[in-house]
Amino acid sequence: MFDGLEPEDPQQVGRYRIVARIGAGGMGQVYLGRSPGGRPVALKVVRPELARDVDFRRRFVREVTAARRVNGAFTAGVVDADPDGSPAWLATVYVSGVSLGEAVAQHGPWQAEHVLALGAGLAEALEAIHAAGVVHRDLKPSNVLLAPDGPRVIDFGISTASEASALTHTGMTIGTPGFMSPEQLTGRPIGPPSDVFALGAVLAYTAVGVGPFGTGTPHALHFRAVYEEPDLDALPLELRQTVAACLAKEPDQRPTVADLLHRMTTPGKRDTAEATPLLTEPDWMPYEVDRLVRAKAATPLPRNPTSTPALAAAPTPTAPDMPAALHGATPEPLRTPTAPATPAAPATPAAPATPAAPATPAATDASPATAPALHDEPTQTADHAAQSPGDVPPPLSRRSALFALTGTAAAVGLAVAVWKTTNGGSGSTGSPSALQSSARKPARTTTPPTPRKPGQQLWSFHTDGEVKSTPTIANGVVYFGSNDNNVYALDAATGKKRWSLDTGSVVYSSSVVVGDLLYVGTYLNGLYAVDAATGKRRWVFGDGSIFWSPVVVDDVVYVGSSDGHLYAVDAVTGKKRWDFRCRKNGDVTEAPVVVSGVVYFASDDDHLYALDAKTGKRLWAFPILDGVNSAPVVANGLVYISSNRLYAVNAATGKQQWSRAGAKYKNAGTGNRALLSPTVVDGVVYVGDSIEYLFALDAATGKKRWAFETGSSVFSAAAVADGVVYVCSENSHLYAVDARTGKKCWAFRTGAGLESSPTVAGEVVYVGSKDHALYAIQT
Repeated sequence: MFDGLEPEDPQQVGRYRIVARIGAGGMGQVYLGRSPGGRPVALKVVRPELARDVDFRRRFVREVTAARRVNGAFTAGVVDADPDGSPAWLATVYVSGVSLGEAVAQHGPWQAEHVLALGAGLAEALEAIHAAGVVHRDLKPSNVLLAPDGPRVIDFGISTASEASALTHTGMTIGTPGFMSPEQLTGRPIGPPSDVFALGAVLAYTAVGVGPFGTGTPHALHFRAVYEEPDLDALPLELRQTVAACLAKEPDQRPTVADLLHRMTTPGKRDTAEATPLLTEPDWMPYEVDRLVRAKAATPLPRNPTSTPALAAAPTPTAPDMPAALHGATPEPLRTPTAPATPAAPATPAAPATPAAPATPAATDASPATAPALHDEPTQTADHAAQSPGDVPPPLSRRSALFALTGTAAAVGLAVAVWKTTNGGSGSTGSPSALQSSARKPARTTTPPTPRKPGQQLWSFHTDGEVKSTPTIANGVVYFGSNDNNVYALDAATGKKRWSLDTGSVVYSSSVVVGDLLYVGTYLNGLYAVDAATGKRRWVFGDGSIFWSPVVVDDVVYVGSSDGHLYAVDAVTGKKRWDFRCRKNGDVTEAPVVVSGVVYFASDDDHLYALDAKTGKRLWAFPILDGVNSAPVVANGLVYISSNRLYAVNAATGKQQWSRAGAKYKNAGTGNRALLSPTVVDGVVYVGDSIEYLFALDAATGKKRWAFETGSSVFSAAAVADGVVYVCSENSHLYAVDARTGKKCWAFRTGAGLESSPTVAGEVVYVGSKDHALYAIQT
């Protein structure tokens, strides 16, 4: 639960003695502190680069002032702060609780009576928050801690005072896909109804085990929240009307918090004669959850500072985001996979200069004693094809691999990329309007002493936004996008900036470099073609539209858009060659794959498509249950695609070869963990799940070979090089795992969760983090 202190950590902040690390987020590091009298607090220290920003300081002072006015029975409020200090910090009540997300993941969905009791406590907490003039903006399962006497809503140190503008102006993003209101996502004014929307999503999640807008990439969840109706069919009747009212698209159509409290505590208002359990009674939450909560509350907290062991020993995973970390809760398994990516095909890249090859570390066993069981579906032969493109595509030529293959790159083997075209696009966790950052500081490069050990940092480069795009390496240069609206080009050996281009919109698309041009999608301002050497814009396609990660084959750029189309664009001129419209205008948020004249891609209309690459004519379409969670991967005549389960589909006919469901939730009667972004190398599929594991499966049959416990969600695709699997986790760690045995080689911790896929070039692995930095790490 706690990490030891690092040498750079403060020993004292204000009047509080620092005891241990709890977690980190985009805003700063969170510590367990103790007052002079020994009282534990969760102490958040703002990152120095943010604290130096005058605009950020002004907003931070305003928000802390507002947050200190919150005083409710079901909140964990601010007890002390020094927004003008050096460093700036705030301290909140420490709650030794279990997060709602952890409880649902371990013990499954709750019955209606328990959900109503939870809802009553959360509504009362929001009443207190709103009465202080504060809008929370990020109510989600990890921001709800469960205590024996009721829930606690946490983390309104980054909430927004009603009269203040959002902290997103300095690169912060506030909000979580699947729980954000339509007005957050479309840039309209935010008020208490936005928290009511989030409350409805939290209640649906608790009752069903998945949010009302399903699973998938953040882009898909954003789209559904704004334009589609929530799926409430699995909700108990006692909850359905109340949750549906909370999730109304228009703020003025949602109930007030006071009305919600009345609905959830008055039998006649919710179609049941049973009374809601009182939060003062021991049975207000499920029995198994109550036992878990009481065991956590009885666990003593550390009293004295402890140091962190060596990196190669892999520190205990920390919470993936600041909200859950603030109060010591075990990291919540996030259900919203964020723009998975697939590693690129092997070639002979101009690798960056790296230190001398280090000694191989001793592997340590990180596999679970009892790995969760995956669930087979027999091979099926039902014909899903509209028509067949002919024989199974032959093995890739080096030219084909060189230019385009997002998914086939993963099939062949390494996440090295002179021409890398993986879809590293992960969605923003904030609203599109909030992501239009202004007044940014120059990015900084920090270079620690030259390390030589595997898993140690070579350099890091900091931006003003979360780095979720998968880095691309070409000709000794690293290219990547940031939520501060910029595309960056860095020297791969030193991390020094060569150029940056402000696109005017968030960049979470991965880039592809072909010849002297770099191609990259933006959230609002179209598809860019950029001079790879200078950063000068050559052309823009679809200005004003949302485009995701492109691939390039034979002078054609293939790219998906939020308007429900896949486009083929001339790579030289930027002129459209053809477009394909998906069913129901399904958003195409993942990178396509081009193999032997066939384009494979997935859409949020719940289909995997195969198109003729020259004409855009459909060859076949395969229906996918439960939405799309990944880009396709093509290997050995099969297309691998994940929804809540992993599918292997015949590339020529579109018929299912096999499918595999994720492991069952612990102690839950129904429901499986979602399987996310696959990578296929040497006959093995490496795929993470939405809770805490990376699996190695036989690519031909789907049978499990091993499971590695990551401690949190694995949203992105793994990279494989020289017998080592590199995988990122939302608990802030990059892991290196032996590809044969599934045993851990080493781990590297960043300052926040990782949604970028790693990229390996030479003896360096590059990865972006939600702590606003890109890291270069020794392999």
